[in-house]
Amino acid sequence: MRLLAILKSLLAICLTIGLLALSSTSGHSATGPSASVVITSISGYDGHAFVFAQVTTPNSVSPAPTGTTHQSPYYAEWARVAIGSTTCPWVWAVYVFNRTTNLQVNPTPPNAPSPDFGTTTLVCASPGSTPVDEAPVAEATARLDLDLLVNVSPAVVAVGSSSLISARLNSTLVNDLNLYLNMAIEDWSVTGWFVDFGDSQTTMANGGPTTLRLAHTYQAAGQYDARVIAYISGHAQAAVYDRYGRPQLIQQAFSVQVGNHAVASTRARAIKRYLSPAGQVTVVPSLDASAPDATAGFNQIDALRGALTTMAVHLRIQQEGLMTIDGRVTGVGRSRLIAWRLGGSPSDAPAGAGTLPGQVHAFQDPLRLQWNAPDRLASGRTQGYVVPMTLYVETHYPDGHVANFVIASSFFVFVNFAAESG
Repeated sequence: MRLLAILKSLLAICLTIGLLALSSTSGHSATGPSASVVITSISGYDGHAFVFAQVTTPNSVSPAPTGTTHQSPYYAEWARVAIGSTTCPWVWAVYVFNRTTNLQVNPTPPNAPSPDFGTTTLVCASPGSTPVDEAPVAEATARLDLDLLVNVSPAVVAVGSSSLISARLNSTLVNDLNLYLNMAIEDWSVTGWFVDFGDSQTTMANGGPTTLRLAHTYQAAGQYDARVIAYISGHAQAAVYDRYGRPQLIQQAFSVQVGNHAVASTRARAIKRYLSPAGQVTVVPSLDASAPDATAGFNQIDALRGALTTMAVHLRIQQEGLMTIDGRVTGVGRSRLIAWRLGGSPSDAPAGAGTLPGQVHAFQDPLRLQWNAPDRLASGRTQGYVVPMTLYVETHYPDGHVANFVIASSFFVFVNFAAESG
């Protein structure tokens, strides 16, 4: 993430601080008698304070600005020092010097207790105040990263499926801008968004809301660094040193970029297959007194010679249709017979009475066949008639997919009895 502060040099990024101690020190040879250093402030917008060092002697009160270009008789250097405290993880150590002699006004006395920072003026961070005209602090960008929350959902998606990239500026952003920019924010808004999806695709979105939601489809498997930047502009109050080194308030337009990123993971699309069921035709002659159900029926029947035989056609499932993902069975289908077709040559039924081969019939239509000759003999054994059938099957899978299959099957008929005596 890059943080850009377009506030010229006077609106640099810095951590705000609060007064840890209003320390003073006395000098004699360098500054005259009883010179002391205090940290004071001027109040800005919405109670924000801009703090600076000030030197007091019996005869004068002078600011100690940073830098050496001001006309004040003193100047200051602010150094950031980590102290590891839970209430104050780091402090500003403020070193004030006489401009004429370059001697320090506020050194620690000899034999000062540890830790000795070389100055008696220390200032701890506080959200409500910032040093006047201080330089950037490295943690500013990292902290503003946290204020823009970027997420990719779902965490892992199949190639070709849509991912949702979302970004949200959290509620602490206003305070953080006060904390990291040397100014008090009066107003701000998001003027635009930039999104780099990580796959060489980028886009710009209009500003306005503090949240963003964009759908994106990755075309190859892998991990992508999705980056989002919010462009923010507004107006702020800042403090700068005048020619003499006295702080004064100014108002300035500002712009910053707040960015963050999240990892988008894609995997190869799963291969889903719908395997056909295995089934067999069965028939139930109408002379059978029982009421057949969907699985009832016989693969071979006996028929009367010379008599028209009426049969109901059924499907017997031997193996139900399976749904697989990447070769792994993930569901079992439910199959039903929706139509059938007779194969082979016409039977001995009278014209217009029997079922003709080649015509497709609904599953509930009866099958009517007749055989006028008895079974053939081969090696002293009877051989029944083979009746070829084509079954049209509809299978419903657990994910809602419906598939149609064609199953070739047959059944056997044994003609052993005469239709009439004599």
